[in-house]
Amino acid sequence: MTVGIGMIGAGQMAHIHAVAIAEQEPGRARLVAVTSGSRAPALAAEFDAEAEPSIESLLDRPDIDAVVIATPHTAHLPNVLAAAGAGKHILLEKPMALDVDECRLMIDACDAAGVHLSLAKISRWLDAVRIGHELVAGGVAGDLVAVHVHRLFPGYPNAGWPLDPREGGAWLDWGSHGCDIVRWYAGREPELVTARFASRRTDMPDLTGMATFEFPGALLAHLFMSYEIPGAAATERAHYMAFGTDAVIDLHAYGGVDVLRGDSREPVYRDERFTDANTTWDEHAPYFRRGFAAQVRDLVEAIEDRRPPTIDGHDGLAAVAMATGALRSWREDSVVRL
Repeated sequence: MTVGIGMIGAGQMAHIHAVAIAEQEPGRARLVAVTSGSRAPALAAEFDAEAEPSIESLLDRPDIDAVVIATPHTAHLPNVLAAAGAGKHILLEKPMALDVDECRLMIDACDAAGVHLSLAKISRWLDAVRIGHELVAGGVAGDLVAVHVHRLFPGYPNAGWPLDPREGGAWLDWGSHGCDIVRWYAGREPELVTARFASRRTDMPDLTGMATFEFPGALLAHLFMSYEIPGAAATERAHYMAFGTDAVIDLHAYGGVDVLRGDSREPVYRDERFTDANTTWDEHAPYFRRGFAAQVRDLVEAIEDRRPPTIDGHDGLAAVAMATGALRSWREDSVVRL
């Protein structure tokens, strides 16, 4: 069976997903059609697909089994509801939605239609992050005491819609990655969050923020994110640490993994493209493309094997709840129970 995939969206992320579809094993999946946006015809032509004039016409196609939704966040809910209503499986870009109520509507619609709702959480599919999680889950760090994530970006002076407050803002856009990672590494659900934000732009108040999450079992997690670090090198854009009673797992999401014990540092993984902090971040790097290809492959296998996707709507909802809970903590100057 070849899984036919439709693309809703035609921007940068849609192109990255189209590459990931093209890199599946021959006969497993193919991009059938693209819609939404002025760039849809060019994207379709590049991948030998068809350009559809509307989302409705794309969803009407019987040769499409699943759709990738890579649109502005405000369009996620109507697009998911339409796709589920048409009986199409879904791979949805992060963040899942603007709030948890929208997330629940999506989950209910997909459950009622009997279709998969897979969340695009690329951070989980990167080699270093996956290996770090395996070490934590395997007990290498001992009992987990704390998780730290910092995600730095050199700036988005003309970012367009991803940082638009009407689309959820900077924290929801990129902070949802960090929220998902600390929850995944913790292996349990957070109970409380306290957060603070401080931006140098009055029109985008959440460009820099910190949040502390409290989990059951005396486990803390700290998330720091900023779009205002112009000197951020690629290896520091996503730096994670898991502190345990036996060891510390220290990893750069795009570079490598070390295990720290006392004064020793044991290298566990190094990506061939990341040798020092001056390495340039590249969305076309092998580690990045492997991650996106694995993400698409998981949905294809879920369809073929009739199993749930690895990252589902409940994971997406949890990340949105954490991100919006942090924003609420800041706005209300309070500790928020999740």
